[in-house]
Amino acid sequence: MSPNQKSKIKRLFIANRGEIARRIALTAQRMGIETVAITDRVTPPAFLADVVTRLHRVPDETTALYLDAGAMIRIAKECDCDAVHPGFGFLSENAEFADAVIRAGLTWVGPSPQSIGAMASKAAARTLALKAKVPCIEGLDGIDLENDSSKAKDALRSFARTTGFPLLIKAAFGGGGKGMRIVRSEAELLEQAQRAASEAKNSFGNGLLVVERYLESPRHVEVQILADKSGQVFAIGDRDCSLQRRHQKIIEEAPAPNLNEDTRKAMQSAAINLAAAVRYDSAGTVEFLVDGNAPETGPQPFYFLEMNTRLQVEHPVSEEVFGLDLVEWQLRIACGEFMPAGFAKLQPRGHSVEARIYAEDVHKNFFPAPGPVSAFITPNSPGIRWETGLDTVDEVTTRFDPMVSKLVATAHSREAALARLAQALRSMFLANDANNVALLTWLADVSEFRSHAVSTHFIADTMPRFMDWENSVRTRLQPAATAALDAVAWSASAATDVARPTTGIAPTESLAGQLTRLAFGSSITVSTVSTVRGAHAVTASLHHEKIAAQDATTTTRLGMGSVRVGEGASGRFVPFHFAVRKTGADRSLFINLDGHNFKREISKASLSASASRGATATGSSRHISAPVPGKIVAIKVTPGAEVDEGTPVLVIESMKMEFEVKSQRQGRVESIDVAVGEQVSAGQTVVRWSE
Repeated sequence: MSPNQKSKIKRLFIANRGEIARRIALTAQRMGIETVAITDRVTPPAFLADVVTRLHRVPDETTALYLDAGAMIRIAKECDCDAVHPGFGFLSENAEFADAVIRAGLTWVGPSPQSIGAMASKAAARTLALKAKVPCIEGLDGIDLENDSSKAKDALRSFARTTGFPLLIKAAFGGGGKGMRIVRSEAELLEQAQRAASEAKNSFGNGLLVVERYLESPRHVEVQILADKSGQVFAIGDRDCSLQRRHQKIIEEAPAPNLNEDTRKAMQSAAINLAAAVRYDSAGTVEFLVDGNAPETGPQPFYFLEMNTRLQVEHPVSEEVFGLDLVEWQLRIACGEFMPAGFAKLQPRGHSVEARIYAEDVHKNFFPAPGPVSAFITPNSPGIRWETGLDTVDEVTTRFDPMVSKLVATAHSREAALARLAQALRSMFLANDANNVALLTWLADVSEFRSHAVSTHFIADTMPRFMDWENSVRTRLQPAATAALDAVAWSASAATDVARPTTGIAPTESLAGQLTRLAFGSSITVSTVSTVRGAHAVTASLHHEKIAAQDATTTTRLGMGSVRVGEGASGRFVPFHFAVRKTGADRSLFINLDGHNFKREISKASLSASASRGATATGSSRHISAPVPGKIVAIKVTPGAEVDEGTPVLVIESMKMEFEVKSQRQGRVESIDVAVGEQVSAGQTVVRWSE
């Protein structure tokens, strides 16, 4: 480290989890800093095992633990750490936590508590932004429905009548789309405000709201800030984060495309001025909304949205195009090091795009899809970077956000970066009941996003086009997928957990071919399958490797094969990954074919079944079931009530989001089988119908 550094971190406590814990640990390891992270596993998670110096075991890893400032500081001191990095989310933007860390004699890796406090409330941040002459959209600050309900409701109605609709209601403390609602009429104003306040309270511990005029076609563009304790503030470029669902980003890129240089310079200057006004000293992000209807060649109005006083989820794209390690500079700045003046002249090189991979069902309004992950395989190639907090065989818990990984693709141009991203998405394998990989592939490789910047509404507006594309592709792939699943099912039926010679293996009626099996120890079997099902040939070595035993009855095997897609000479052989999860006498088979998952459940009685998506039903003619696991936070009907199709029935909080469950039919409610505050599992009956 350079001579102007005032101190050195020896052991760093990472007050976070998953992929960001690994990301921070990788940089710390390179800098010679020891690291400590938390786990509740008996054995270390593989994604952390090679980079974390010490894992602190806890009996139960929960959101509440990561929000417990006292516990975080206690663990840091028990593990002889001299510094704390908060990552993002949880306590990362909590000024009281930052102050407590400093008072405990530890180095805080982040901006000063005063800077965090100044930007913590969107309402206060708007006031400071206006003083710093940063453009802001018309808004109403500090709506408190919990402690000043009558006054808050009057202020809401008055602002709405003056400004008009639509309006955007959002949590004053927090981000990530949580506690955010779009309101298009006065009839829904108060209900949506209450819902936003409730979600904000659950996610951030504070239900205070901000209300603003809603832009119909905005782009979300942000500026990466880096500042040190000498007062230097630099803009490390910008990012476009407009591809969002439920107000949460899923694809981000740097630099922001289709932005004229005058707008880019003005936006970066505004971000620097705001950071300087609060004496900021670390990595941070100033977010703006840009009028998407403005022409690229003329003035492009932009408005201050918020400042995130932490490392952003999407920081890797800025690192890739600027050649900087932002975590490294967070650590250096925390130790008192000054940045070189040359940072003011940094220019981006090439283009970088990040896709957030979620365990969620895009066909059910992006409901989280927690549960077992039978395989998570990530391809590596030039220009590809993975940020992951998931092991090869793992589980997505209901306790945390359903993001499992980030895929970053970088190349000399935007077109080339998107092509690399799409190829990596098609080659990866996430074997679980539902994920957003197909949607990400369509966005990167098929949709209009390939050619130009889009607004934050793009995904919502184009979902029908994505559905049509996905259905078309799956229909084309289905015969080949069925043939591949037949081969995997046949091979899996011969693969046992104790290796021994196998003879007399017969194919199912739908399969004509030959199988030979070689066993190597108790963990690996190799099955050579040559089969033809209709016009779809499967010629492959199916390599089963027992890689995990989730419990006493569940094991998982992974492998690869190839199958001909298309008929005759026009067909082409496509490689596929597969996973076989064996639980007792039953098996779940997954294959990934050209970026699309196909699943089959096999019971002891049958070695064949139709391929399916594995979607969970949300109800039947007799009852309504919970679409996701979570906690009941509101019940909107009573026994005996007559309801129409689409009537809101109850609200479930899952993975820090609230989901409204609606009736799928018209009928009379016979009973409510749950209570507010009760934890429910996916598929559990919550409401019963009268006959």
